[in-house]
Amino acid sequence: MKRREFLHRLGKGLAAGWVWARWWWPAGAGAESARPRLALVADAHLQDGDVRRGPARALAQAVAEIRSLSPAPDLVLFAGDLAHAGDPKALALGKEILGDLPGTLALVMGEGDSAGKGARSWIRLFGEPRFSRPYPGFHLLGLHTSLATSRRGPVFEVGKEQRGWLAGELARLDPAQPLVVLSHAPLREIFRPWGQWTRDGAQVMSLLSRFPQVYCFHGHVHRVADSFQLSAFNQDSTEINDSCLAENPKPITQNLPLPATAWPLPSPLQGTPTAPRPGLGPAGCGWGLAALGGKSLEYRPQLWSA
Repeated sequence: MKRREFLHRLGKGLAAGWVWARWWWPAGAGAESARPRLALVADAHLQDGDVRRGPARALAQAVAEIRSLSPAPDLVLFAGDLAHAGDPKALALGKEILGDLPGTLALVMGEGDSAGKGARSWIRLFGEPRFSRPYPGFHLLGLHTSLATSRRGPVFEVGKEQRGWLAGELARLDPAQPLVVLSHAPLREIFRPWGQWTRDGAQVMSLLSRFPQVYCFHGHVHRVADSFQLSAFNQDSTEINDSCLAENPKPITQNLPLPATAWPLPSPLQGTPTAPRPGLGPAGCGWGLAALGGKSLEYRPQLWSA
């Protein structure tokens, strides 16, 4: 049996129970044909080209579950760390597994993908890790958060050259258009001692500030945002009444962490975990669904319990 066929059958078998146990898209998504539907995956951490390892099986399961969605997603986003340590065989296996996804796939690179000789292999397989692409109902931006050196150790950054590119792209866009931003590391600081921040993230967010709807999905933290529905504008009831809100809407910029398929990490407030390694999980792992409509976004994580 060819490896692709084996992976397809494996993922289909692992996903069989999910199809019957879960609802599909967020409420109303199927009824609004123009509403963009996104599936979101992150942090597979494939070690090598062995399809029998736990991380490969978990990624195959996520892909099979996404394939079972009806209707199919308009776009699938992968938020980096397809490989754990830049192994070209792991990246090739990842591309093969992701090849079973329906529709369009967009990926950004993580530090696990670029380790060693991985960056060259990743770009050969998937193209440039930054991009600017229009889609019906929103514009997608992919940012490469690379590891840089600092006095306190490695740190993520977007970099001056990429910020200049981003400024040029944003200048050509309609500010009223919703933006979906995909990166591996979070653009806002979550917990600096664990590397969950981007050094020039504040400068990036400043560039995005003229857009009233910005949804920043990221990987790296191996944790998940709760289910929610976001309005395009936040209202602080203690300061703003309805008439004031109509005149001076407060734009929303939301940073949304995605679950990993490889292993979960706790909140930093829960204390430092034992060293993570590929193959842990799957409880707390999974992927996500999002649907944009009008001036709102609905997001639902799809987590595995065992």
